[in-house]
Amino acid sequence: MLKSLYIENIAVIEKSDVEFYSGLNILTGETGAGKSIVIDAINAILGKRTSREIIRAGSEEATVYAVFENVNDVVREKLSENGYSLEDDELIISRTLSLSGLPHKRTTS
Repeated sequence: MLKSLYIENIAVIEKSDVEFYSGLNILTGETGAGKSIVIDAINAILGKRTSREIIRAGSEEATVYAVFENVNDVVREKLSENGYSLEDDELIISRTLSLSGLPHKRTTS
């Protein structure tokens, strides 16, 4: 289950955290409130093809982080097949889109 979503520099959203709860979650709001942007961010994190046009004007890149909980055995098996292990019951996936189209490089200190 999708537990939380962090969106940065996507469309008109500079930064936003969205929390989801078990049961039914409903996105409501006026036109232009960002409902479709949340759906676009979810699609991006799930690997759907995403246009660089979604990157917020004036930004070089956009980032989405998603936290999933109660990961089922099928997902755990796929992760294992690809060399990943899930140590607890949460899976965190991130995706960064760049205007240049080049992969995002992270540095640690």
